[in-house]
Amino acid sequence: MLHSGPVAALAHAEHSATRRFLFAAEPPPARTPRTPTGTLTLHGVTLHNLRDLDAAFPLGVFTAVTGVSGSGKSTLVTRVLAEAVQDRLGAAAARPDTDEPGDDHDTGPAVRARLTATTGLDTVDRLVRVDQKPIGRTPRSNLATYTGLFDAVRKVFAATEEARARGYTAGRFSFNVPAGRCGTCQGEGFTAVELLFLPGTYAPCADCHGARYNPETLQITHRGRTIADVLGLTVDDAAEFLADVPAAARSLRTLKDVGLGYLRLGQPATELSGGEAQRIKLAAELQRARRGHTLYLLDEPTTGLHPADTEVLLRQLHGLVDAGNTVVVVEHDMGVVAGADHVIDLGPGGGAEGGRIVAAGTPAEVAAAPGSRTARYLARYGAHRDRS
Repeated sequence: MLHSGPVAALAHAEHSATRRFLFAAEPPPARTPRTPTGTLTLHGVTLHNLRDLDAAFPLGVFTAVTGVSGSGKSTLVTRVLAEAVQDRLGAAAARPDTDEPGDDHDTGPAVRARLTATTGLDTVDRLVRVDQKPIGRTPRSNLATYTGLFDAVRKVFAATEEARARGYTAGRFSFNVPAGRCGTCQGEGFTAVELLFLPGTYAPCADCHGARYNPETLQITHRGRTIADVLGLTVDDAAEFLADVPAAARSLRTLKDVGLGYLRLGQPATELSGGEAQRIKLAAELQRARRGHTLYLLDEPTTGLHPADTEVLLRQLHGLVDAGNTVVVVEHDMGVVAGADHVIDLGPGGGAEGGRIVAAGTPAEVAAAPGSRTARYLARYGAHRDRS
């Protein structure tokens, strides 16, 4: 515990990551907005409370879509914009999510927006959505498997002298393969416990004690560690242990870059917060070779994040823009909005009172816009200053 007591006394807690966000003397320094490389425009959008709306998204910049709850932000970005780009790309990916809590009022996956025309879609080569949904719903899913890091780790163990002598392949070290996994928990490390009148839960496996593997598999070691030991390492420790394995080192470096050095490689998906799941997805995207112009869509990415974690996330998102891509976020955090290149403010209210663009432009322009409920809150973050 770093501090317990009056808020004012936290100012003297030297190691507190929270302190500087509570007692910052000045807003962050102004940043000059980037110049768009083009524009993607949706004409005549009609869906839910969006009625014959024209929306222009500048390309090659960081755009924040703002407005009170129910103003139509998620409908515009995660439904209409995402569907329009997917239709253009001919992607076989899943449709935009319609069952997440948000400020649009979905009536089912069959409902699609009506658009009279679109322009600028041909400049987008890929569509990526990064949300806070779990990376898996059982302990079998974890950080290492989701990022592909586990493939490199299994190959390392399969290449050991003892593994070759026994004829073990990389598949032996997968907890999805019967030969190597614990037969009691089927490689999950946990067993389901059904409770009367209460939701079910998980308990460590009584045979492997969470190791996931059978005793024969755990006899194989690499530098004195079993495969279960490696899964128990944090990202920071694993980065040192696997520094000479290029495929693993690359994945671990991206996980550290998004501030997840403290997570264990085999930490079950059921133990991860929404913010952690989101950053794991971002890390998985960052380690891929990217080609062409990618459009990244995020719906309230800072929800539940500490301001220090938000800073880490924003560094990565702005880095994607600096690399020539476009990022569009639905956001309520005015600190994030003030650092955007472009803002689209919907409203003025929610439901039937929303669905219109009341202001659009740089953060400074939106902060000075009459009729915008966002303006006065954005101005408090220094967005009223000239950033050009």
